[in-house]
Amino acid sequence: MSQFPADEASALLASPTMSVRTRTFRFPILLLTAALAAACGGSRGPIDGDKAMAHVRAMVAFGPRPFGSAALAKTTDYLEAEVKKLGLVPKRHEVLHEKEQKIIRNLYAQIDGDDPEKGPVLVIGAHYDTKVFEGCKEWTHSTPFLGAIDGGGAPAVLLELGRVLQEPAHRAKCNVWLYWIDAEESIDWTWNDERALLGSKAFCKMLSETKQLSRIKAFVLLDLIGSKDWKIDKDGNSEARLQDIVARAAKAMGEENRVQQFPTPLEIQRYKEYARQQGKPETWGITDDHNTFTRYGVPSVLLIDFERRIPGRAQEMPKTDFHQWWHTPEDNLDAMDPDALAFAGNLVLQAMPEFQAFVLGRK
Repeated sequence: MSQFPADEASALLASPTMSVRTRTFRFPILLLTAALAAACGGSRGPIDGDKAMAHVRAMVAFGPRPFGSAALAKTTDYLEAEVKKLGLVPKRHEVLHEKEQKIIRNLYAQIDGDDPEKGPVLVIGAHYDTKVFEGCKEWTHSTPFLGAIDGGGAPAVLLELGRVLQEPAHRAKCNVWLYWIDAEESIDWTWNDERALLGSKAFCKMLSETKQLSRIKAFVLLDLIGSKDWKIDKDGNSEARLQDIVARAAKAMGEENRVQQFPTPLEIQRYKEYARQQGKPETWGITDDHNTFTRYGVPSVLLIDFERRIPGRAQEMPKTDFHQWWHTPEDNLDAMDPDALAFAGNLVLQAMPEFQAFVLGRK
């Protein structure tokens, strides 16, 4: 996930990817904040937020888990063991990244559809590494970055999806791959495309080389899942048809006020205008692992809770009551709500019939 520290505002605005993280325009959002607070939802559905939260606690107990660390290797072992407990067969895709001289540890498992060997595949993924902070001059905190939300919440939801998607009522006709992604975070503090998304880049390269890529018909990415005042944002780098599926699922759940409300149309328009003034394409969106799949020709969608989460920019932002924990020690267990984990998983489940139709309809 592309990262933009508060003091890098000018640099991020110049980025050709035009991340939605740059929203800094002033207008009231009190009504929307109230609507989000009033909405119930969250735990409704078969995804168990408490079970997902237990997985988050287990991962956070390993401490910081940056790419290549011993703690992350322990996390891989934990995830693999939990996948086995679900009755699934975990597969490791491990490869040495030559430039970084660190082992990428991707993990995935298939829930069989009607044709397990040759049938189309829907991939649902989440990164489980955490941001490198040790040795970074930008890290001014005295406590470590544990990444409960950023690197813990979404991979925990995947485990719950693995449990529920095997039930007859939720079993898909297409194959479903659950994919735990290593090395998503930029190794440099300021986002560096060459030193980020290394896990998904290696994974998609493997799929291409082994002639499996043509089976992958759609990719759904979860990131930054689990905050107390939860929501799912809009993303300009996601496939519009898949985003529409997510929006319809949220409406069916009665949770449309929590989904795709940010960035606002005014923010998007101003972002495009700024890009045009810089002589760049009028694009906007988040750089994350879904971009890797998109570059390999796979329609992809990102479900992320990022808007209003960057701390230290209150003077540049609309008034907001959203908790701002991104890349700080505030991203801890206390910042989380099990209902947020349940909400994200149940949103994916609600969208599954349409995701399945999309996958089966692609040649």
